Amino acid sequence: MKLTRYLFVSFILFIHIGVLAQGRYTVSGVVKDESGTIQKGATVFISGTQKITSSDNEGKFEFANVDAGTYQLSVKLLGFYPFTENIQLRDKSVTINVRLKVKTIMLSQVVIGNNSDWEANYAIFKEQFLGTSANAEKCVITNPKVISFGTAGRNVLTAEADEFLIIENRQLGYRVHYLLKNFEFNKILLRTKYDGDTNFEELEAEPLMKIQWAKNRFAAYRGSLMHYLRSVYTDTQIKEGFLTHQLYQERGGKTGLSTKIDNRIVNFDTIKMVVDTTFTSLKFTSILIDYNPEQANHILQKDTNPLAKPDPVFTGNMSGNTSVLKLFLPYAIIDRKGSYTDYRTFLVQGNWGKRRIGDQLPFEYRPPFVTE
Repeated sequence: MKLTRYLFVSFILFIHIGVLAQGRYTVSGVVKDESGTIQKGATVFISGTQKITSSDNEGKFEFANVDAGTYQLSVKLLGFYPFTENIQLRDKSVTINVRLKVKTIMLSQVVIGNNSDWEANYAIFKEQFLGTSANAEKCVITNPKVISFGTAGRNVLTAEADEFLIIENRQLGYRVHYLLKNFEFNKILLRTKYDGDTNFEELEAEPLMKIQWAKNRFAAYRGSLMHYLRSVYTDTQIKEGFLTHQLYQERGGKTGLSTKIDNRIVNFDTIKMVVDTTFTSLKFTSILIDYNPEQANHILQKDTNPLAKPDPVFTGNMSGNTSVLKLFLPYAIIDRKGSYTDYRTFLVQGNWGKRRIGDQLPFEYRPPFVTE
């Protein structure tokens, strides 16, 4: 019985991935260098998706059947700096004229130390980059030696790579190609900042393993940032199990300012505005999100919005399913996929802050319409 159910889950999952791929628009363009010379063989992909291709002999590329939404087009070619451009598909297809800039050849930095220094830095990088979840522990970077390490100040570790990092995620069934643009880890503040472009490739496996991957993907999706932003877009956040609270600062006491939680559930009419049929805008300072389907269901059934008093002081110690989003830009623009237009939009803490590359899913992912 369980095997039949998992087969059904997997079957439904793959159907909905296929349905999502039936988009309406085309993203196309031509790859040239700064002098206007056609560049063939460039790797062109849409970050966060499974869409990838190469520029042909005329420098042309094309992605068909792309859904409306916000995307990041990335181009990589040896000898040139990576090219990235944000795209918003609303009501028509988009053509991108890619101009690659020749990469300046620089002498390699002389690093004082031995191989043990690299190994120690790599251990830090792997944990901060992949994350510390069960999914992350199953990830293997197959080409780690393309990474070089440096410093930005006494206590900040930096990393760069001229080639794609190839990550085998055997827990979720993806081969992830990651174009690392920036990585910094502050050893004192224990704060990590990284940026890059991601492309996903399905791994090959026997049918039973694919069934297990479908189950693991669903578990990774539930309660994730992607899950939350999609629920916000469709106004189903409580139904999907998310409870959102405002965080605010209050003066008083010996320590001056303290961050407190407003225990009332956020009224999204006060922070959300529909831009058009494709995009939704969010404007807030700081919110706390608790993924608690049981409590959310209780609120829906009782039609209550409980207010505990007094508001507790937020100490930064969060439960396993609690996260904090701080808005860095004036507003956030999100779409149906759970994508947002600028990677700098949010500072993410708590549960989502620990879910890093090892827990990422492509935007094509759609959960099965079944209940556990």
